[in-house]
Amino acid sequence: MEYLTSGELAKLFNITKYLLRHYEEEQLIQPAFNEVNGYHMYGEAEVYAMSHILLLKQLGFSLKEIKKILDKETNYTEALSDVLIKVENDIKQLNELKTNVQTVLKLNQTENYKLNIEAKEDRYFTFLDDEFVDDSYNIKLKKLANWKDGTMNIKDEISYLIPEDESKVKVMYRSSMLEGDYLFAAGTYYCKKVCIKHEKELLQEIEHFYGELAQIGAKYEEPLLLTEEAQLSAFYMEAMVYSLEVMRK
Repeated sequence: MEYLTSGELAKLFNITKYLLRHYEEEQLIQPAFNEVNGYHMYGEAEVYAMSHILLLKQLGFSLKEIKKILDKETNYTEALSDVLIKVENDIKQLNELKTNVQTVLKLNQTENYKLNIEAKEDRYFTFLDDEFVDDSYNIKLKKLANWKDGTMNIKDEISYLIPEDESKVKVMYRSSMLEGDYLFAAGTYYCKKVCIKHEKELLQEIEHFYGELAQIGAKYEEPLLLTEEAQLSAFYMEAMVYSLEVMRK
């Protein structure tokens, strides 16, 4: 059988000899034997063992976790199932990030999204207590930061329910559970995203939104759902992205 020195094994896997020695110190891998001159020699079994260790490392396991797997102290199937869940969540987050970047690029290129028709699922919202909102419907961030309820995170999107007469605007946030103070039912919605720098521009964009609906003879139901796209707005220094929606009749 052909054996490799530590240097040759390291080159085979494109790692440093120091990393290989560290794995030995952590009892993850051991040489097949040591030569009289002190060289650590590795055979085919150690090559497969190193490949396994590096795969587990790539999957996100710590060296301590890898040691438990190799020593059969951890259920391998359960450990891999946990990794699969994490990978799927990472993919979801990366896809969301990709969508946000694409949206920002489009907004930069076209100023505003065009009017779209989109299918939406049921969305439940919880009204934000008046103590967290000032007379201009701005969020009192300091008070919100000290809120002990814990059901809302600042990363959640703030939305506004605007009735036809605009008499009583409601500030709200998405409810994760199938309950809340208000339901925007599943259906088809007229939607548009806008990017603005000043609040007065928002009123103009709302007027433009209704104007576009009138131009195409759209039939829709009030109220208007206005949402702060917090994740998209984070890409801008001095601007906010909002989405406007009304349900198509």
